[in-house]
Amino acid sequence: MDIPEHAPPRQHKTGRDGPDLFEDLMGKQRREQPQDSIFADNPFLDGLFEWMDSPEGQKSIEVRDVLWNLLEHAQLDAKQRKLIWPDAERLDLEQSIQRVQKKYPDFPRDEVEEFLLDWIDMGYDPENYSQAQLDELDSLTERWVADHIRMAKASKKQKRTRYSLDYTTSLDLLFPAQTGPGCFVKTQL
Repeated sequence: MDIPEHAPPRQHKTGRDGPDLFEDLMGKQRREQPQDSIFADNPFLDGLFEWMDSPEGQKSIEVRDVLWNLLEHAQLDAKQRKLIWPDAERLDLEQSIQRVQKKYPDFPRDEVEEFLLDWIDMGYDPENYSQAQLDELDSLTERWVADHIRMAKASKKQKRTRYSLDYTTSLDLLFPAQTGPGCFVKTQL
């Protein structure tokens, strides 16, 4: 089974069940909320709605909807750190990202990666697992995601040239007497 060309838009659903809060809030009703509503004069929500209406926001929503539908029948082998796609292909995270990007080359890699990490960590909810199995799954997926993030950060640091300096090193050069253990000036970005 291959990845569908484009996932159909969800009609009034978020995830597997329930209303689509974004869709419901995006309508004109949100403008007609009473003044004592949490939605009235809320800069955070106004910014969120503005972003959602932007081309960037629309693309992000599309990516998430398509990926959610792609993963609807996928499974995890958390011990082996593999996603098991509906066609039974077992791929690690990087291979899964490449699989999605092959079918959807206009999807930003970082958004695909972030969505897959979120799904591994919080979105995969197998039926018929005992509480002990769910606890083990949580432990394995948390370590998987943490290891991936740690390795990605280490990889970014290694890509620096020998002439580049990180923020901590720059502070050491500028303020040598003020840096060191226990000093609040020395921080990593």
